[in-house]
Amino acid sequence: MSFAELMDGLRLHSGLLAKRDIQPAAGMFCHQPFPQLGAAGMLGDDAALLPRENGQLLLACEGMHPGLVEEDPWFAGWSGVLVNLSDIAAMGGRPLALVNSVWSGGADALQPLLEGMRFACERFGVPMVGGHSNLQSPYTALSVAVLGVAEGPVLSARVAAPGDELWMLVNKSGAFYRHYPFWDAATHATPARLRSHLGLLPALAAEGLVRAAKDISMGGLTGTSVMFAEACGLELSIDLDAVDRPDGVEEQAWLSCFPSFGYLLAVDPSRTPTLVRMLQGDPDLICCRIGRFSTGECRVLLQRSGALDCLWEGASGLTGFGCGG
Repeated sequence: MSFAELMDGLRLHSGLLAKRDIQPAAGMFCHQPFPQLGAAGMLGDDAALLPRENGQLLLACEGMHPGLVEEDPWFAGWSGVLVNLSDIAAMGGRPLALVNSVWSGGADALQPLLEGMRFACERFGVPMVGGHSNLQSPYTALSVAVLGVAEGPVLSARVAAPGDELWMLVNKSGAFYRHYPFWDAATHATPARLRSHLGLLPALAAEGLVRAAKDISMGGLTGTSVMFAEACGLELSIDLDAVDRPDGVEEQAWLSCFPSFGYLLAVDPSRTPTLVRMLQGDPDLICCRIGRFSTGECRVLLQRSGALDCLWEGASGLTGFGCGG
C-alpha cells in the first residue's frame, strides 16, 4: 500500500468519521460549564472535570420510554433531565452535572431531544457535561445520568421507621401533559421557581424534618408507596380520603400519575409542625399527611370511606431488592 493509499484509507476510517456525530451536541451545550476550572474544565476531553465537593456522592440514570422518544422527542429530552434531578433531590441531594447517551438515524431526529435537554438544563441551572452520540442508528433512543452530592443527611427510603407519618409533597400548579399520565408543573414554571423547589428536599433534610423520601415516579403515588414499603420493610397504610388533589382531577388519574414535582416523605410526628410551617407559605404546593409506617408484615394498605384493602403484599416482591434488605 502506498502512502497516498494509506492516507486515503485513514481519512475514510469509519471510527474517525463517526466522531462527527458529536457535533450536534457540541453545538447545543455550553463548552465551559465551570469557568473556575480553566481549560481542563472545558468539554471535549474523555471525561468531564467537576469542581471538588463536600458530602456524599449520589449517582442516578434514566432511560426514556421508546414510545415517548418517538412521539414527543422534545418532551423526552426535557423529562430525561427532570427525572434525574428529582431522583437526586429525593435523596436529599443537590445535582452537580448530567451526561446523556443518544441514538438516532440523523441530526434531524436528534435535534429536538437535544433542545429539550438544553431547555431543562438552563431552567434548572444544572450543566450537561458530556455523553455519547450515535447518528447511524436504526432507532431513536435516549438515556440520561446525573451526579449529585448530599451535604447533609441522606434521605434513603430504607431508613423510614415505625411510627413515621407518610406525607405527600406535590406541586399542584400544573396540568396533565397531552394524553400522557404526566402532571406537568414545570415546563411553564420560571427558573427561580424550579430551582427553589428542587432545593426543598435538601433543605428539609438539613433541618432534620424528613427521615426518608421517594420521588413519585411512573408508578404514581400508590406505586411509589409500594417501593417505599419494600425498601424499608414496614407496613404502610394510606388514607385515600386524606390525599389532596387539584380541582377537577379524577382520583385514579391523580393516584397513578407521574408529577413533575412530587415526593413521598417519611416524617417523625414530632417534626410535622415545623414541616408544615416551613412549606405552608408556598401556594403551589400540596403538603398533606396521608398515612403511617408500622411494624408488622411488609405491605401497603389502602383505605377510603371506611373500606380497607391490601394493595400489595411484601412476599410477592416488586423491584427485587426485598423488604428491608
